[in-house]
Amino acid sequence: MDYIFPQWLRLCYKKGPLDYEPCDMNMPATLVPRKREHYRFDAPLTERGQIVAQTYGRGLIAAGIRPYEIYCSPDMKSIQTAYYLIKGMDTSFTSICIEPAIMSFRQLYPRNIDQILLSPKMYSGLGYPINLQYKPFNDIPQSETIDDYIHRINRFYTEVITKIEQPSVIVIADNCMVEITRNREISTINDILDTKMLTSMQVNTIRVTSDDVKLVNPPILSFTRCLYDAKPFLWNSAPKKLSTPNHPVNEY
Repeated sequence: MDYIFPQWLRLCYKKGPLDYEPCDMNMPATLVPRKREHYRFDAPLTERGQIVAQTYGRGLIAAGIRPYEIYCSPDMKSIQTAYYLIKGMDTSFTSICIEPAIMSFRQLYPRNIDQILLSPKMYSGLGYPINLQYKPFNDIPQSETIDDYIHRINRFYTEVITKIEQPSVIVIADNCMVEITRNREISTINDILDTKMLTSMQVNTIRVTSDDVKLVNPPILSFTRCLYDAKPFLWNSAPKKLSTPNHPVNEY
């Protein structure tokens, strides 16, 4: 929501700090009542984001992937992505494990982020299939360096994910986490911010065996979002002046 509508808080809260009113059909019809400023650091998914997540869920089922658990960053976008992914899979046994170890770089958040994020019990009360018995691998750090951040992500995969005996498990967080698991070098804050410019729903697949861990091709079909994704070369040859049928062409 915050990437598609950077000014959404100003546009949607004109009546008061708790009176949300969407101004675009791609905005959620309703939101969990909370302070407006909390949404500045913990924005929801757009309507399109919800649909895309459900589509990926159907893709997982088509590929024969039915995970019992989804490990998820504690931010709202990630948890909603997990929720709509499960809706798309239409499984009753998949639960969400909220894990602070895979949240975004700590220095991007305010000091009181732990008071801003909704708790697992709150999400469960809203109907999300949260595993309330799950004990997080990490608490939210008070502060960290970029090296600490990368180490935190790598430790979670090494000490948690690689030891899971289930056939498949899903991990949902921001684009930067996906890039880290692709072995991309992340050494500056600009490297982290650059990952936010990538398209949504980045997918990375890791195969873990008793003697090997390696990246493999995703088992699900690719998702083409628009004509630009399908044939970007067409845009390079598009004329700068486009005429409209039945209307004169403006001359400059």
